[in-house]
Amino acid sequence: MKNKINIADIPGISSLIKDYINKKESTVPYYDRNLSKESLLFQAKEKTSKYTNRETLVKEMYTQLDRLELSEKQKLNLKKLADPNSVTITTGHQLNLMTGPLYFIYKILHVIKLCDSMNGSQDEYNFIPIFWMATEDHDFEEINHFYFKNEKICWNEKHNDFVGEISTLGLKEVLSGFYEELKYYPHGKELRKIIEKSYFSEPTLSDATRIIVHELFKEYGLLFIDANSKTLKKLFTPYIKDDIKEKKSFHAISKTIDKLKDKNYKIQVNPRKINFFYHNNEERNRIDETNGRYYILGSCKNFSESEILDEIDNKPENFSPNALMRPVYQEVLLPNVAYVGGNAEIAYWLELKEYFMEQKISFPILIPRNSFLLTSTNQEKKMQRLHWEITDLFHPKESIINSIVEKVSSYKFDVSKYESRLESIFKDLLNESSNTDSSWKDMILAQQKKQLNGLQKIEKRFYKANRLKHKEIVLNFESLYDEMFPNGTWQERILNFSYYYAIMGAEFLARIYNETSEFENKLTVFNLEKGNK
Repeated sequence: MKNKINIADIPGISSLIKDYINKKESTVPYYDRNLSKESLLFQAKEKTSKYTNRETLVKEMYTQLDRLELSEKQKLNLKKLADPNSVTITTGHQLNLMTGPLYFIYKILHVIKLCDSMNGSQDEYNFIPIFWMATEDHDFEEINHFYFKNEKICWNEKHNDFVGEISTLGLKEVLSGFYEELKYYPHGKELRKIIEKSYFSEPTLSDATRIIVHELFKEYGLLFIDANSKTLKKLFTPYIKDDIKEKKSFHAISKTIDKLKDKNYKIQVNPRKINFFYHNNEERNRIDETNGRYYILGSCKNFSESEILDEIDNKPENFSPNALMRPVYQEVLLPNVAYVGGNAEIAYWLELKEYFMEQKISFPILIPRNSFLLTSTNQEKKMQRLHWEITDLFHPKESIINSIVEKVSSYKFDVSKYESRLESIFKDLLNESSNTDSSWKDMILAQQKKQLNGLQKIEKRFYKANRLKHKEIVLNFESLYDEMFPNGTWQERILNFSYYYAIMGAEFLARIYNETSEFENKLTVFNLEKGNK
């Protein structure tokens, strides 16, 4: 079984993302270019003509990657990065334990395949895949766990600092049971070595994540960057000042949000008047301004305007962008032409277009990442027996159950014929009322509504009775559904790559790479046990 589903056709996807994917007129003001080979080349031409931070970036990248044993492809990409005709395609993510949910892997492979495709089809520009490490994130509860099969493995500590600076000292104990179990898998030894090199050897979560991502993707030529660097933040100081002193991002993004609300689009992230944090005493605290004085919330620290501007100049590393300013920082630092992200990420990027225009920063092409639903031969057989169709995969659970029960039921209850009869009867009654006394028309309409509501209740009761009759089929479906949609949500949002890697090794990554539709917004359903046939 192998099927590709357009992400815009999946129930539950936000209307903003659906309209963006379908290139609806209502979304055009919020981006510059759609994804295509031609638009990527045009974007590369525009970005390289404006980009001025290459020398600093390359020097910093060499420093950050110095300790790693780079593959030949990584060495070549690092060398190419210095070329004025080199551009990047980027994705980023939090430093999830063991990479967290599967889509961490999917995002990176999408970026890599898109770069490979562009490099294979032209030689005017070099496209280099970049992973942006979200080392300044501080939401530890979002990244402190992963699932191996059905077990949640959790790192139970308390941290308020940048997650990248968290010590890995306690991780040996946290991962010990998982690490031991890997011995019993065909490629568990390979994964154990990666864990030993990363979480068991490196001092911080940032260092450990760099190693694990490197070990998984080095042969693909992936480079990675930790932007929590004084050298790099020095390049961003004009934008930090504009945000803190002039509130430029707040005003521009607020205008865009008002327009999105007028079109009934859901707002992903609302801007604050100041969209930076201050790194203070191992905590990341918000900055707020009152009557011209700048306060570091949760602390006694505060600045006058001149003092905080001096602090930005002298200690830019103390200032950390929030979710809305991180994309701006990325596009200032990198010669970037496209960003691959999840639907929620793309939604908040679309809020930023007007601010990018005001700051004269090239707005990248936004690419909703590919998604996957990985199946087994046994699950496919069960789906066939249950008449569970691919087209119904992502409908609400109760709707799927009703559909399956209806397919296997020998009797079909058609409520529409009774509704038609009722409508005919009440139409006659309304005609009668017009011939006699029209004052009882409202009573007839009310009674019609009551009777139709009664029919709907009868229909629901029928479905309930029919489900009881086919109880075994319903239970079998629910068991299969829980396998394919753990915790009632998409598989890629819960499961971790480690189970598949322990069984298949690097072949797992190769399979996902091969199935990735780099120029399409697809969800692919495929059987890992059947290879790439």
